Amino acid sequence: MEAEPELIELYDLPFPDLLRLSSSSATPSPSHSDRSRLECISAKIMETLGPSGPGLLSISAVPFASSFRRSLLPLALHLSLLNPKDRAALLKKHGLGSDVPLKKPDRSVSSFALLLKYLEESILDKPQEINTSSDLENVAHNFSLLEFNEDEFNHLGDTFKNLGRCMMELGICLARVCDNAMQTTELEKSIINSGSAKGRLIHYHSKLDGLILKEVNKKVEPHFWSQKSLVFKDICKDKSMVSDLWQQWHYDYGIFTVLTSPLFLSSTVEGECLVSKEGPPPMGHSCLQLFDTRNKRVVSVKCRPESFIIQVGEAADVLSGGKLRSTLHAVSRQLGMGGDVSRETFVVFLQPSWDKVLHYQGYSLDHDEVRDGDELAEIRNKIPPLSARLRDGMTFSEFSRETTKQYYGGSGTQNKC
Repeated sequence: MEAEPELIELYDLPFPDLLRLSSSSATPSPSHSDRSRLECISAKIMETLGPSGPGLLSISAVPFASSFRRSLLPLALHLSLLNPKDRAALLKKHGLGSDVPLKKPDRSVSSFALLLKYLEESILDKPQEINTSSDLENVAHNFSLLEFNEDEFNHLGDTFKNLGRCMMELGICLARVCDNAMQTTELEKSIINSGSAKGRLIHYHSKLDGLILKEVNKKVEPHFWSQKSLVFKDICKDKSMVSDLWQQWHYDYGIFTVLTSPLFLSSTVEGECLVSKEGPPPMGHSCLQLFDTRNKRVVSVKCRPESFIIQVGEAADVLSGGKLRSTLHAVSRQLGMGGDVSRETFVVFLQPSWDKVLHYQGYSLDHDEVRDGDELAEIRNKIPPLSARLRDGMTFSEFSRETTKQYYGGSGTQNKC
């Protein structure tokens, strides 16, 4: 049996502190003790996101977080299991698309995307009731396997946009904090000048999903699902003795990636319905894994429920001259996880404008070269080196195309993963 990776708990930045550190408006002068506390927090942020840290942190106590997250994330599962015709009509109605193939029933991930526009008006500085409840045990979602209920998705587009804009604002606030620490304005200006960010609602499939997707396009009789109940129950009881990857190892290549803490759903087929219950992380962590380059090990990330995660991308690494450090990461289906468990999350990618020119004079691109005898060289060998994807003076658009090509193109390192 494989050994479980060591757990790390992310440094947590409370939203009120992020807001104070990033505020550019006139505020009462802080006391000496409060100023010292904020300076310590700023230094901790830079340490956490820099070369000596994991390259990501969490933000807690964010207004809207609980209500928007709990409204949107379960829809990822239901969208994934719709028949293609109903799903296409629904996505078109709400202005969404998909950036992964949705025809393969054995796919491990379904993703639904929308380009989010930057708005100057803040959505986060308005007083709101903050719900930090983590009592998820009794929350259940029913999804008919026979009839398409469009009403369930009435607020899909609006919730997608509202949560996305909250997360964009979190990323911009953190960019401003980092800029202040580095005495520059490069990160924030680069994000705002792009004018938009990509939002993705992602469903990481359970093994049960695969069986359902093979049948969902067929015109089956109502009693079919009941007849299959024993097969479904056996799949749900299956506790994997090996881990596999929901998402392969990679670096994000933008500035910041902002993620909701994942929602885990445990599903069963009851009659003609899929009943999915929310619960705590089944393995005690988020299933997000990092490659700790300093200690040559893989670690699993633990974060607070209802928090957001912000992760450094390669563009921030370059724009900061290495003061921030991008993170090699994957999403893993862990040892002992039941076949009924799926993972839902929402991600916003903050990046420069496509015509932003990237320079790195005097800065070494490849921090983590493969070394002989490195036990984790297999992971590293799937990652095209940054120096092979980025040339000084490239635009971000050119860098993006080259990165995608070297990861997933015909001869890409992960073309067949």
